[in-house]
Amino acid sequence: MNIHKNARLTPLRREEMAEAVLSGETVRRSAEVFRVSVASAVTWTQRYRATGSAAAKPMGGRRHDAMAAGRDDALARLAEHPSLALRALQADLAERGVRVRHGAIWHFVHAEGLSFKKSALARETLRPDLARTRERWRKHQGQMDPSRLVFLDETWVKTNMAPLRGWAPLGERLAGRHPHGHWRTLTFLAALRADRIDAPCLFGGPINGESFTAGVDHALIPTLSPGDVVVMDNLGSHKGQAVRAAIRAAGAHLLFLPPYSPDPCGAKNSPLDCFLHAPHPSNRFSPSSSTVSARPPAGPRTP
Repeated sequence: MNIHKNARLTPLRREEMAEAVLSGETVRRSAEVFRVSVASAVTWTQRYRATGSAAAKPMGGRRHDAMAAGRDDALARLAEHPSLALRALQADLAERGVRVRHGAIWHFVHAEGLSFKKSALARETLRPDLARTRERWRKHQGQMDPSRLVFLDETWVKTNMAPLRGWAPLGERLAGRHPHGHWRTLTFLAALRADRIDAPCLFGGPINGESFTAGVDHALIPTLSPGDVVVMDNLGSHKGQAVRAAIRAAGAHLLFLPPYSPDPCGAKNSPLDCFLHAPHPSNRFSPSSSTVSARPPAGPRTP
């Protein structure tokens, strides 16, 4: 790598050279001693005489704001259509006479503190009857003791689940191998408390009213204490009379979330999702695996 000879001098050495010139040494002789060009020696000496420092000036300057003319229009369009992609915004601004590069728009939205993200919510939550139900639930939340809340929910996996993407050389496809013709569905049921995951159990097959009732009887009920509040979503298999009776017999209360509520157990399932998408052998759910037996048990199995 070639380094310009003038780059060897630190600010301190530049000042030493300037002081030598100001002390009576010729500029040419000082340039030879410090091994810099005569022009640099003159510039640094003049700067040192004027400012008291021979350090380099800050590089760069104020960058031209390409979005200055279209800033208000861009913010108005994003407020009107928050899902507008940057390419679409670029085309929209071009129709208004503001022609900017895609990179300029990218820097603009980040400088304005914007990020491209969205939470998909059910449109049905805007119905007046559901809005009233959700509002009543919010008011009731403040009266609950978080330590007594028990969120009960399930998630499922299939033995043919595999990572959807992987790294490969540019222009080549990565071939992923996973079971295609024969696979199984497993259901994981557990309760989420404020400080732990409770009552975990595993089923071979999808959830239904019978298996959910068995999970409640064998796994959940032994962990409940009088005064606990069990919260579930509105899945049909959760609303059996046997489930209601078993929870109330344990001295606990049963509440159902309003329709279209967010999943309160999403964070509970995140470690499981990470495990499933990790590069484990494809037979981790095979009959020889410790996760599930060769024949699905008739009732729930506690891990």
